[in-house]
Amino acid sequence: MRKRHQDEGGILSPLMACYHAAHDYPGGLPAMAVMMHKQLGTLQKKLNPSQGTHVLTLEEAAHILRITKDPRILDALGTEGDAVWFRPDEVPAAPADLDVLSSSTCLMSRSVAVIQELEEALADGKIDAEERARLNERFMRLSQAALHVSETARQFEDNRD
Repeated sequence: MRKRHQDEGGILSPLMACYHAAHDYPGGLPAMAVMMHKQLGTLQKKLNPSQGTHVLTLEEAAHILRITKDPRILDALGTEGDAVWFRPDEVPAAPADLDVLSSSTCLMSRSVAVIQELEEALADGKIDAEERARLNERFMRLSQAALHVSETARQFEDNRD
């Protein structure tokens, strides 16, 4: 069995996000290769960050995203473009009071997580690359939670004219 690259936390590079999404998909890389109509060896090389002769194309990365719907790929691409992604369909079309409470609680807990991560990162007086990656992930999750609260509130708008 081949050794997999580790996911150390934080937001991954787009290539590593595709690597983990493909390997974590049910059936793993072999199933992904079949679904993408690729030879297993070719796909392995394209997803190997130390392989220089085979490069994953944007279309192939998009195909992996379509198949897996893996949020790590969206995180990676969003970070590259300074954007935050959000799936509004995750908000109930007719939210109830408990939905409001749940989304608000999520926002508060993600705010606390940002502060805790920042405190840990600053324990030695500086923020290194790994700590920054974890902070970036926490900030993205916080932004997503804020968008969730906003979309939940929108569901309660009175659109009568």
